[in-house]
Amino acid sequence: MSQVGQELVCNGAVCRCDKGTLPSMLQVTSQHSSYLQGKLVATSQDKTFLPFGTCILRNNLPCTPTLIMWQDTFDLVEVESPMNHPLLEKSTIKCAMGGTVSILLTLQIAIPGMPMAPQVEGVRTVFMSLCPLLLNED
Repeated sequence: MSQVGQELVCNGAVCRCDKGTLPSMLQVTSQHSSYLQGKLVATSQDKTFLPFGTCILRNNLPCTPTLIMWQDTFDLVEVESPMNHPLLEKSTIKCAMGGTVSILLTLQIAIPGMPMAPQVEGVRTVFMSLCPLLLNED
């Protein structure tokens, strides 16, 4: 899968294990210098989660995440050290118990882009009609 158009994952991202009963938040502990929208960027070294509720593979005993290695990271970039790649919204990590953890919510905040050219002209026209003092009539 391509890395184009993928969101980076931030500290506190909501994740789920397909064998757990509750979502959990990812805690970034691997680095302290790379921020996105005021939040630390999660990397392939980040594996700290609260338990995902109970584990169906352990007869619904409390989950104890035993995570192995993140897959589908942003391998074109390294954060603070070699082989420490940012996580993407498509990144997943396997648990030694047999589950797979995926990202539900990256915690990036959507920022609206510029309107298309016809929309810009329409907005300008409406704005100018509401603010006649800005009209340049000589």
